[in-house]
Amino acid sequence: MSIFKLKYLDSLLESGYIRVPRKVLNDLYGFNALEQLLANVYLFLFSRSYFATGTVIRDNKQFTCHRGEVICSQEEIAAIFGLSVWKVRDVLNRLKERYLIEVENKMGVSHIGILYYDSIAGKPRQEDAMEGESGKKRQKERETEASNTTFSLKGHILDFMSND
Repeated sequence: MSIFKLKYLDSLLESGYIRVPRKVLNDLYGFNALEQLLANVYLFLFSRSYFATGTVIRDNKQFTCHRGEVICSQEEIAAIFGLSVWKVRDVLNRLKERYLIEVENKMGVSHIGILYYDSIAGKPRQEDAMEGESGKKRQKERETEASNTTFSLKGHILDFMSND
């Protein structure tokens, strides 16, 4: 085995892991173009989300980013996927309608929270769960996750997260 292959394998094993619902992968590799796009953007946001609370500095502005949150601009997402900003807004709205994300625009950047992040990614250490506040929705989500491990919200099963 070449040294390059071993280095790549080592870096792969050291890079960290994320759990991905099978439905997201099925949609990503499926035949429906819209579902592929939604899965691709969701997976991108999930992979870029922070796993612990920290400070993010963007354009000389300081933001607090909590576990399961991403701070980026819609223009960045558009550039990465070759989309218009309007299409990115449509995709983010569709993900919001499916109760997968919440979006708050602050000072020219989007503060995107992955709903049910802890249930999908795994429970955080106790101190991470207790750090800071990221809004009423995130607090309600944490309370819901503590008492209910299913992916339901007010009786509606989240289609995007269900098993095939």
